[in-house]
Amino acid sequence: MNVYDHAHSLARALKQSEEYRNLLEARKKLESDPKNKEMLLDFRRCQWEMEKARALKEEVDELTKRRFQQLAELVGANSTVQDYLAAEYRFGRVMMDIQKILADALSEWFQGNEEIFRKEEE
Repeated sequence: MNVYDHAHSLARALKQSEEYRNLLEARKKLESDPKNKEMLLDFRRCQWEMEKARALKEEVDELTKRRFQQLAELVGANSTVQDYLAAEYRFGRVMMDIQKILADALSEWFQGNEEIFRKEEE
């Protein structure tokens, strides 16, 4: 079996995983009510604005901070949105674990690249 066959096998296993199935079910439930979907999108947009400002070392204005706090409270009180975010987190965790497994298995390659980047920083 070649590496691509294994990759396709992994993709099929992920699609059959409980975490992925739960994520799809939670997304279906979320999208069944446009208000819930829009609430999540508003929350994510505001979150993105704040993260972008921080990454650019810009001050986040008070209006954006208040808006984010309000949206976070709404999201926290909405079980459908909370269920979706929890399912998304659990599936994301699986994906990160798989990436770590791959990175650990290929550590020799990563270590070689670390030396290259270290020299560039000096």
